[in-house]
Amino acid sequence: MEGSTELRFPIPALPLGGTLFFDYGTDLGSGATVIGNPGGARGKPGSGLGYGAGIRLDTPVGPLRLEYAWNRQRVGRFHVGVGND
Repeated sequence: MEGSTELRFPIPALPLGGTLFFDYGTDLGSGATVIGNPGGARGKPGSGLGYGAGIRLDTPVGPLRLEYAWNRQRVGRFHVGVGND
């Protein structure tokens, strides 16, 4: 199960938009029942959250996104993407 919320807003006088987001996901305790227990084998917890901010530029192939996100342990990293997902 996963949930996500995102606030998108224009940045005045620039061809950019901004975003603020929050994501949460859980395997509802079923991770160990998956054949091979891939989450456990990689040391991943059964749930997690992330939050961050980013900028968007609309292009002919879709929005170009540059985002910075943090997890529950406050470890952060950049994400680059094209499209709305």
